[in-house]
Amino acid sequence: GMGQRLSLAAALLGDPGVLILDEPTNGLDPAGIRWLRKFLRDLAAEGRTIVVSSHALGEVQQTADEVLILDAGRLLSHRPMSEIDSLEDAFLDLTDRKEPIV
Repeated sequence: GMGQRLSLAAALLGDPGVLILDEPTNGLDPAGIRWLRKFLRDLAAEGRTIVVSSHALGEVQQTADEVLILDAGRLLSHRPMSEIDSLEDAFLDLTDRKEPIV
């Protein structure tokens, strides 16, 4: 978890207007995830754009305002999170995946 926080701190050193994060909650404990969620919301409230790539759809659903669903490099959907009841269901429906890919 400390490595994730250190990487985030390094990314913020240049005071970027856009922050791109890949799996930012990976390795964090529940308290760290809650802290990160609030921290990212605060950055967005300052007017920054936060782009998060993640397969942890439940976490994304709690955090994101807008969602892009991508599959094999193709954009399948771009919608406000408020229009999506279940991000997992939306992903599985749009990718037509009912069984895991092995």
